[in-house]
Amino acid sequence: MRTISIFGSSGFIGTELIGQLAKKKNEIRVFTRNKIKANHLKVLPNVKIVHYSDNSNLQELLKGTDVLINLIGILHELKKNQFLNVHEGLTREIVKCAKKVNITRLVHISALKCDTPGESKYLFSKLRGEKAVTSLFKNKDWTILRPSIVYGPNDNFINLFIKMIKFLPIFFLISPKAKFQPINVDDFVEIIIKVMDSKKSYKRILNIAGPKVFTFLEIIKLIKKSFNKKNIIIPLNKTFTIFFVRCLEILPIKLVTRDNLKSMEIENTIDINDAYQYKSSLKQLSSYLKKISE
Repeated sequence: MRTISIFGSSGFIGTELIGQLAKKKNEIRVFTRNKIKANHLKVLPNVKIVHYSDNSNLQELLKGTDVLINLIGILHELKKNQFLNVHEGLTREIVKCAKKVNITRLVHISALKCDTPGESKYLFSKLRGEKAVTSLFKNKDWTILRPSIVYGPNDNFINLFIKMIKFLPIFFLISPKAKFQPINVDDFVEIIIKVMDSKKSYKRILNIAGPKVFTFLEIIKLIKKSFNKKNIIIPLNKTFTIFFVRCLEILPIKLVTRDNLKSMEIENTIDINDAYQYKSSLKQLSSYLKKISE
């Protein structure tokens, strides 16, 4: 039985990944700063919740790990959680400790197009996280996955707009021409698991996306059609998009920020999809939306 240590595991990708890994003969250590967020994982076999803080000895907690998976990521900055602190600083700390206890296998989840970040602080910080991995772990077996938007149960993208389409008769759409190549979480999790044991992935950065490119407007129209809604969709130009997002930033709950807009200015698509190295076919967004709308 091998030991797999996972950071950032309480999110929806981590939950799906751990659910699949728990079906196999693995000891899974779920590293979390918030035990409550990881409580739902306790019922899974061979799962151990490891609570850590700034005062924890990560090096000691990581001893005995065979595979390290880093899923840590935030979409919005808060005063306590800045992009660079989380995506670079915490990654650097984890990788340093992993190296000291001689962990040789690392799978790091980054973000598509972070190598062309434009003015996006989110994408730039993801790139800095990658550089921490490739510099500190350069003599070990690392793999970096750069996924496009990952969708599925409890995701923060498709599900958000499903709720809006269901309840808002008039829908103001920001950045309607932004392009995405979303991948289903089941496909992405399967790829992560296959990559773990794939020697051909060692010391490689892989771009992972779904089978089809959509504009943001096309995604919203597809959601609308799937749920048989009659919403009026009003696409906003760049000026009105910025104004609308500034208004949304005032809300106590972060829905979208100006930094998100800067990320959306860069096409979240790829010409060569490395996902097909590990899966011959990928799930269609249209099929997923049809299934959950029934």
